[in-house]
Amino acid sequence: MKFARLMSLGRGRARRGVMAVVAAVLGASGLAAIAATQASAQSDCAVQYVVNSDWGTGFSVAINITDEGPAISSWTLAYSYTGNQTLSDGWSGTWTQSGENVSVASASWNGSLATGASAQIGANFNYSGTNTAPTTFTLNGETCSSGSSPTPTPTGTATSSPSPTASPTPSPTASPTPSPTPSPTGSCGSGEMLLANPATFSVSQGQSEVFGVSLSEAPTSSISVSVASTSGNTGLSVTSGSSITLSSSNWNLPQPVTVAANSSSTGATTFTVSASGCTSVTVSGTELVKGTGSTPSHVVNPFTGSTWYVNPDYTSEVDAEAATQSGTLAEQMETIGDEPTGIWLDHIGAIYGGTADNGRMSLQSELANAIADESGSTPIIVPIVIYDLPDRDCAALASNGELSISNNGLQYYEQDYINPIAQILSDYENSNIRVVAVIEPDSLPNLVTNESVTNCADANSSGVYVDGIEYALNKLHAIPNVYNYLDIAHSAWLGWPSNMTPAVSLYAQVAEATTAGFASVDGFISNTANYIPTTEPYMTATESVDGDPVDSVLFYSYDPYIEELTYDEEMYSDLTAAGFSSNVGMLIDTSRNGWGDPSRPTAACSTTTCTTTTEFVNDSKVDDQPFRGDWCNQENAGIGALPQANPLSSFPNLYAYVWIKPPGESDGTYPAYSGTGDPHCDPNGTQTDGSGNTYPTNSFPDSPPAGHFFAAEFTQLVQYADPAINP
Repeated sequence: MKFARLMSLGRGRARRGVMAVVAAVLGASGLAAIAATQASAQSDCAVQYVVNSDWGTGFSVAINITDEGPAISSWTLAYSYTGNQTLSDGWSGTWTQSGENVSVASASWNGSLATGASAQIGANFNYSGTNTAPTTFTLNGETCSSGSSPTPTPTGTATSSPSPTASPTPSPTASPTPSPTPSPTGSCGSGEMLLANPATFSVSQGQSEVFGVSLSEAPTSSISVSVASTSGNTGLSVTSGSSITLSSSNWNLPQPVTVAANSSSTGATTFTVSASGCTSVTVSGTELVKGTGSTPSHVVNPFTGSTWYVNPDYTSEVDAEAATQSGTLAEQMETIGDEPTGIWLDHIGAIYGGTADNGRMSLQSELANAIADESGSTPIIVPIVIYDLPDRDCAALASNGELSISNNGLQYYEQDYINPIAQILSDYENSNIRVVAVIEPDSLPNLVTNESVTNCADANSSGVYVDGIEYALNKLHAIPNVYNYLDIAHSAWLGWPSNMTPAVSLYAQVAEATTAGFASVDGFISNTANYIPTTEPYMTATESVDGDPVDSVLFYSYDPYIEELTYDEEMYSDLTAAGFSSNVGMLIDTSRNGWGDPSRPTAACSTTTCTTTTEFVNDSKVDDQPFRGDWCNQENAGIGALPQANPLSSFPNLYAYVWIKPPGESDGTYPAYSGTGDPHCDPNGTQTDGSGNTYPTNSFPDSPPAGHFFAAEFTQLVQYADPAINP
């Protein structure tokens, strides 16, 4: 009999913005500061304590523990602060705090340390005043030799730049990323802080820029905030956002302040953000001479002839982990850190960086950095992810967003999320940047298959997913160097004809409702942050051993698409038949679909050994998941093909392999480990398919929350990469 299709494939996201483990602030060299451990012949343990970022009211720390004595089977690290540092969340161990004393017990997978072996842990802390690093650490009660890095100056972005008038440039903002400046905060009492991000920005003559204003915690009553230019260049002025109300409904959603530049002035302007009962904060904006670039043509395939932008925030995460390794593995990790990955704008604060996004770079800084990295007139690809719909990821728990339908979510999405993004991107429309925008992963697929889930039914009946995506397509398509790619899930979700047919109709409906119609969509992306192999090299869906085709076995449940390539080919055919241009491009996220673990087959199983189709599939497939619907921090997964333009001549509309998911950033955590999270991320949990069959989650143990760097799984991804990483 035909198995029922999978109906509830919730998808965890592992984006950069929900707080990263090692969001180190980069200098011009792009290197994170790593402290050297002090040698000591008297100690059986050594500890490196590294503050990777400090944004004035909190910081992120990475700690490396090395066993320099006899092997141990478990460990507990202890140390103390001298200030008011308060634990926010920690990973790769069980973190507890009592007063100034912090204790971390090993996780199940990193407790056993041989002599000379190391374990890496990390955490985020809040504080006020002075952030002094601890000097004494004990491991299982014994004092360790230790070293610590200097605490960075609180900042949002940092790279050096030449004078903005040093030479002409096609960029409308003629200088690279601004120099380091502390992210402004102002105390409102009782721990409440007035925040403004980014601390500095630049804007060219005749254009506009935005910064965001928010609070560090919910106010007991609404706060009226005023924003005005108070000194410096008079050519910059606030055109919207001069009066803002922050309440219990929007305190954590940075409200946009738009600053316009006149056509003739240059220089810096100080903007003061003030509210009754709060210490005022300032933001510095610099007006630059207008660049000499012209509006680029909107090409068919943006990847052809382009270079790729590498996100320094991700490079910093990877370099910090590589510094704890040695030999080939460290070199492989460093190679991965130099690859382009998606910049996830998964909450409003991610637009502005700094204190609004755990010390990461703002979108404007990323774009300015890309301009600095470009080579001559060659276009440079900057991949971003638009991902903040109200009641986002309606069928999962690991990656629910900040906006809700019940709290004016669509209005916040359009006015406070999409509009600022579009404003910032439009300032770079006359540059060589080609922005590839991945639009709202999982949203439309959830409307196709998961209406039985209450949150998805609400998203469908309210229209917020469709309306929000149409709004985003309209705003972004109007910018000539932005390329919109809609997410189409993956073959194990929409592959069945009963799912694919309504999905194609829904995508056509959404596109046709936009101002530009089908032209507002440049292409589609599959496998975003997922694990489905690009190809199954040793079998096809229709071949058989005992009379039943490969796709009839339980693992595929009559899904005719057992891999992403054939799925994308069919989706392309159906979507163009529904009205989309024959020039639409397909992308496959290959960041974690390599499956190069030791059990990977090297050939199809001989039919003399595998006498049934089920045996043949089990011994021939490279996908090592027990269930194709597994999605959270998968065991035995490996990095797939490196990002590459036009990878297959046999399918010219496959425009690129991309890494939208940054390898090593967690999909989510689980209740038994953290107290909150998604049961699909529990390694001891189970999930079911549409026919009620039960499967293990296949999740890596002790995972941190979504978006945190997960060192143990990152190491596995590198070691099990296929093709193998060539340093």
